[in-house]
Amino acid sequence: MSYLKKYQWELVPENLPIVKRSCPKCNEKTNYINSEKFRINANKNSIDIWLIYKCEKCKSTWNMTIFERIKPCNLSKHEYDKFLSNDTELAREYAFNSSIYSRNKAEVILEHVNYGLIQRKLEAYHIKENELVIELVCKYPIELRVDKLLSDILGISRTKIKGMHKKGVVFIEDDKSSLNMKIRDGMEIHVLKSVDHIEVLEAIVCMSL
Repeated sequence: MSYLKKYQWELVPENLPIVKRSCPKCNEKTNYINSEKFRINANKNSIDIWLIYKCEKCKSTWNMTIFERIKPCNLSKHEYDKFLSNDTELAREYAFNSSIYSRNKAEVILEHVNYGLIQRKLEAYHIKENELVIELVCKYPIELRVDKLLSDILGISRTKIKGMHKKGVVFIEDDKSSLNMKIRDGMEIHVLKSVDHIEVLEAIVCMSL
């Protein structure tokens, strides 16, 4: 076995998705911003839980349904306490939950979410020498293609990235057909040693480690 150069890129959202909907006060479609706060309403033996959004222009609110007519006993105490305390991480989890938007028939916009990058160097062993592997960690949905990610982070044009892919020196594990696919958690990007100046590329990859 020979040494494999492997890195991990974790993409962390810096802002939350917005909802595009008609505002009754503005009389037009506007952006609704996630307030990261929940509203809980008791109804006899059941409760309703919403995530509150605010119109970017007039600040009027819209409640996105998380749970409707649910028995409190059907929620763990830990999660229920998080709703009561407006837990930021819980609000973020629901903000990126596509099924919640579908149930609410809400138009969610993911394209404007910006992501920060946390880079880590990993240790691994592999049968190929001098192969550079980038493991992606993305806990939330992301509207970003692989070629765009590589171009943005490495400072290399998308044309050059695609040229490297065409030569077979940059590819995604188990799918060598295209770099146009969207990023997903656990995806691995491979760069073979035949790429020009791989030492320079490696230096860029691990520049913030």
